[in-house]
Amino acid sequence: MLDLSLAEARALAVTAQHLHTVDSVDSTPRDMLTLPGCVQLDTIHVVRRSHEMVLLSRHAAAPYETSFLEHSGPPWFFEYWAHAASVLPLETWPLFAFRRRHFAANGWRGPVVDPAAVERVRQHVIDAGPVTVTDLGGAQGSGWERGSPAKWAAEWLLATGEFVCVRRRGFSRVYQTAASALPAALLTRGPSDQECLRSLTEIALKALGVATADDIADYFRLPKSAIAGYLAEDGTATAVQVEGWKERAWMHRDRLDRPVVVRPDAVTPLSPFDSLIWHRPRMRRLFGVEYLLEAYKKPAQRQCGYFGMPVLAGTNIIGRLALRVAGKQATVEGYQLHDGADRAHLTQAAALAAAWAGVAPPASPHPWAPQPLAAGAAS
Repeated sequence: MLDLSLAEARALAVTAQHLHTVDSVDSTPRDMLTLPGCVQLDTIHVVRRSHEMVLLSRHAAAPYETSFLEHSGPPWFFEYWAHAASVLPLETWPLFAFRRRHFAANGWRGPVVDPAAVERVRQHVIDAGPVTVTDLGGAQGSGWERGSPAKWAAEWLLATGEFVCVRRRGFSRVYQTAASALPAALLTRGPSDQECLRSLTEIALKALGVATADDIADYFRLPKSAIAGYLAEDGTATAVQVEGWKERAWMHRDRLDRPVVVRPDAVTPLSPFDSLIWHRPRMRRLFGVEYLLEAYKKPAQRQCGYFGMPVLAGTNIIGRLALRVAGKQATVEGYQLHDGADRAHLTQAAALAAAWAGVAPPASPHPWAPQPLAAGAAS
């Protein structure tokens, strides 16, 4: 079994996510989406929306004024339940047939779906074409409780594969029939559950660089019991032992002889929902920290701020930064800097995040007083 130091594991994980690589060049969001293979969506918008930050951190040349989700050309991504609500490359749509079949056969954990509403919404979209929830009569309530029979009917049809979402309008999902949006080669492909899970396991392992079975299962929310079997039997995965990790880890065989080169001077603010760090047990094992999102805490209970962005410097997370954009200016709401870390990294991270938002960076110089955090402490 191959032995890896923790430093080697960090370098593998960071570069597999196409962060801080020496060959990073500006590219399109479409190009960048294929690298992590899955980008989580979230509604919080105090700097940029999370999915935009994930792609921008990987040098996607997304315009400031629009979201790539609102494109009007041929579809190249779709939204589905992968790692929570996510954006995925369109070519992976067949690989989620196992999940669509499961929903159709066993139901879901969501709100009760009215069969009459399903039939009405299905027929409306067949007759009228792509729609948003607003087109279907809107939704009632607020926040996470916002819904309506028509909304949940559309979501059910999306979950079971009759509908797809391949673009948004004003950050609202646009629902249309799968038959009207997908190329025939994707629509008619029907891999077995085993083929779906095996392929998604391989995609996740490549995207993670080095990972435990639990890490891999979490990437697309797959059953860990099945993942463990594929890893041991498939031949594309090689077992490794990472310094300090109790559980066996795995690398894709294609990574074994590939040189790993990291830009040690690179500094990037990460969305709290970035695929490098979204699985907190893995974040703790790799980087020695486990940050909790504080957006839903009362202000007085926050240690950093509403939207604390972990700061990746080289292959280390040196703290986090809560930035807020208002008008044409970014302001620092709060920050944390690990003992011994370079304060200049916070300035770099703040300036880059402000540039992503198309606004002026925080007033400089900023009084970055060190606020040490104990290694491994959750905050």
